[in-house]
Amino acid sequence: MSSADSKLSASFEGLRFRTFLKTVFTLSVGFALAAFTVRRTLLMENELQQRYQEGLRAHQELQDLSARLVAAQEEERRSISRELHDEVGQSLSALLVEAGNAAARVSPDSTEVRRHVESIKRLAEASVNVIRNMSLLLRPSMLDDLGLVPALEWQAREVSKRTGLRVEVSADENAGELPDEHKTCIYRVVQEALHNCARHAQARSVMVEVRQETSKILLSVEDDGHGFDARRIRGLGLVGMQERVHHLGGALSVRSRPGKGTTVAVELPLAS
Repeated sequence: MSSADSKLSASFEGLRFRTFLKTVFTLSVGFALAAFTVRRTLLMENELQQRYQEGLRAHQELQDLSARLVAAQEEERRSISRELHDEVGQSLSALLVEAGNAAARVSPDSTEVRRHVESIKRLAEASVNVIRNMSLLLRPSMLDDLGLVPALEWQAREVSKRTGLRVEVSADENAGELPDEHKTCIYRVVQEALHNCARHAQARSVMVEVRQETSKILLSVEDDGHGFDARRIRGLGLVGMQERVHHLGGALSVRSRPGKGTTVAVELPLAS
């Protein structure tokens, strides 16, 4: 073999060796980067999973807190309503009776005294009516004593008297045989919906329907008002209704378009 061939062969072997070393180095660096990337990705995935679980727990805790606040609010309303009716209402009723007795004993000649006694009697009557209305608005005793349907019918009459809105209630006979939480939820949803109808919808009539099926209770409140864009407008009243319904595992939807009225629909599951 000539000297030139030997040098060429040596150069080729050196080039091949250097190429091999570069290939091994490149692959080593690539494997190292891949391993680092995989490890980093797994760590980030675990961290994101932990954050996600923490977010779920925080969300559940907020829902539980909201439910406890709603329950505490209802219990406080019930307590204040009973206190107003049993204590303040009865005291004012006794005052009214005594004012009537005093008016009967006043001499016909005592015009000034009779006028004052009659004034006291009128004030007592007005106070009794105010206390009665406050007690019923806080928590109507008929909701606990007579059931859901009579409470809804009373609410419809009261709204009609105050606002001139024509409110009709259509309910199944067995719709009142519900757990207390379900009765309270339906009553409050109807109360808020009627309030919105009277205040914002400029409606003339409202239909409240309650239907009970085998495993669920259905509620709808439909008005003939001017409607609104349900995708854009979300008031605090609607948020409160949704929280009550979601706490019981139900669903609430609002269907409305400008000029087409509004329908609030609720579906609550019933225990089998």
